[in-house]
Amino acid sequence: MSGKRVYGIDLGTTYSCISHVDEHGKPVVLANAEGEMTTPSVVYFESPDNIVVGQSAKEVVSIHPDLCVSTVKRAMGDPNWERSFHGQVYKPQDVSSFILRKVVGDAANLMGETIEDVVITCPAYFGVNEKEATKQAGILAGLNVLYVIPEPTAAALAYGIEQDQDQVILVYDLGGGTFDITLIEIKAGQITVICTGGDHQLGGKDWDDAIVSYLTQKFEESTGTPADALLDDQETYQELLTAAERCKKSLSTRQSVTEGVRFGGEKVKVDLTRETFDQITAGLLERTLSLTEQELAKARDKGFTKIDKLLLVGGSTYMPQVIDTVKAKFSFEVRQFDPNQAVAKGAALFGYKCYLDEQIKIRIAEQTGQDAEKVEVEKVEAKVMEKAQSEVARAHGLALPGLKALVEKKITNVTSKSFGMVAYNEDRQPVVCNLILVDQKVPTSACEPFFTLEEGQTEVEMRCMESQLPEKQIRVESSKEVGLAVLEFGRPLAKGTPIEVAFRLGPDGLLSVHGHEQTTGREVHAEFKTESIMSREEVEEAKSRNLSLRVA
Repeated sequence: MSGKRVYGIDLGTTYSCISHVDEHGKPVVLANAEGEMTTPSVVYFESPDNIVVGQSAKEVVSIHPDLCVSTVKRAMGDPNWERSFHGQVYKPQDVSSFILRKVVGDAANLMGETIEDVVITCPAYFGVNEKEATKQAGILAGLNVLYVIPEPTAAALAYGIEQDQDQVILVYDLGGGTFDITLIEIKAGQITVICTGGDHQLGGKDWDDAIVSYLTQKFEESTGTPADALLDDQETYQELLTAAERCKKSLSTRQSVTEGVRFGGEKVKVDLTRETFDQITAGLLERTLSLTEQELAKARDKGFTKIDKLLLVGGSTYMPQVIDTVKAKFSFEVRQFDPNQAVAKGAALFGYKCYLDEQIKIRIAEQTGQDAEKVEVEKVEAKVMEKAQSEVARAHGLALPGLKALVEKKITNVTSKSFGMVAYNEDRQPVVCNLILVDQKVPTSACEPFFTLEEGQTEVEMRCMESQLPEKQIRVESSKEVGLAVLEFGRPLAKGTPIEVAFRLGPDGLLSVHGHEQTTGREVHAEFKTESIMSREEVEEAKSRNLSLRVA
């Protein structure tokens, strides 16, 4: 493939990987420096200027638990999460940036080129702050993040790009730390998300924790040492987590395993059968099924009563209990689809599609004498488009039908959250008035009038909120603040003065807010002030600091 590559990155809770589209137009996952297709999302702060990421970091977690971070993805967007190592404080964005630098650095060495443009994936139900934090992690890693796209949509693109039959698929994505359930309609030239849900605190890590609990309980029964004593000892706890993951993987092919638990000079051999493992984790699996049923009900309400196929995506779907239970639960076809690599491949395809779209616009601009940035593809004459596509296909060694299959594929997402603003009802009680509702197609926008509450008011705080509730008006306690913008009027206004508020949710799910007071003409375009997101100045400072550190 000639031209600048765009890489797709699956920034996972427990494992991450990177992909690109090869000269044949096929997505390919790239091996890391250790020869593995996935890299453990574990970071070891070995010294003030040396960061170790991946398998080497994972191997020392039990030895240096106070210098390691795992499953940081679960903390993305959390304003209260920070860790201090060697006198330096790090946010989730910082830690994630080191994971990105590892996978990107290894891929760059393999490909023999500098990697800049990337598409990063995130759980479908990530909110504004989590998505923005993910994008900032890429910036801190020195990358140009073109898009942050939902993981199930990426998986659906990887699956649907070669499908020639109309179908509705259900993507059951159970990763190491998160769970997504998304219904997607695939038609010729169109991939449309119907609805999406999930739980960002549910994943393979919870199955590991269940095994740890079982092992410590058995140790307590044999020795009398309280299970909590083992869990409170960081080194022992990390050893137990490693053992739990080993047991889980072994039970995918074996009926029983035996694990030695050591603590306080005592050792106990604990037997764990697959049947027992299934029993102690049944509640976790049931949670995924309950969330799946919720999304199926939402899809039925939208008129989608027939599901053609369920795709199992994510490394945790290798567990036999998941495969067997899902197949027994649902009547439609269940297929395991490239669990560890589908998301990264889909992200690479999305990035490649964006790149080809740009190249086609350039060719159109050359034919029509326009500025490429002002080309409106929908209004281009068929013969001009055909020539532009043919030239780009030829330049990149692609067959024209293959290029068309990708660039003409329209991808429509939905928002996993509702977005609104705090206002006051007739009883002067604060409520959230939602302007954008969950499962609306994105990009989307909404505009509604609000009114000043007091006489002589000189400003208004626009508290922007998100929730998973589909109602137009909800309680403040049922939602989470994602940002604050202040609209100053310049002079006191009368009570009941109208203020126009517009929300826009972009294709990447990021929110922008615009407020307009028509009497004074004052306007504000919101850049959220939120504790969990770093300011531009903080990002630049952290980027400079982080890029000076060695990541291996």
